[in-house]
Amino acid sequence: MNKRFIWSFVIFFVLLAGFLVYVNVKENLLEQGIRDNRAFTTGTVTEIEERGHKRRDRVAFQYQFGGKAYAGVRWIHVPEPWKYTLPGRTVPVVVDAEAPENARFLIFPGDFEELDMPYPDSIRLRFPFP
Repeated sequence: MNKRFIWSFVIFFVLLAGFLVYVNVKENLLEQGIRDNRAFTTGTVTEIEERGHKRRDRVAFQYQFGGKAYAGVRWIHVPEPWKYTLPGRTVPVVVDAEAPENARFLIFPGDFEELDMPYPDSIRLRFPFP
């Protein structure tokens, strides 16, 4: 192998590692903003795009906060029975009050646990967790 190939290989992996660190840090900062400046509203799931059996689904939702309309996307695995009942339904949304474009809807028990909140009966009854 020549030196040019080796350096190209090293540079590629350094750039890849840098990108992965950036994405992870950005995601953590967004989640931290939601935890530190959280406010609640309701939203509507508008679409679920299936990505296959073991892959995450693309779930689009809309919400309003401070008199403005926003749209968001969450990449999660949606249980099969919910794929037909969730679109069009109203769901709670947690918003970063300082950056309202940063939000996510809450539907799973773990979503509420992360915010130290009990899982509401209103959701448990509407969407029984499979």
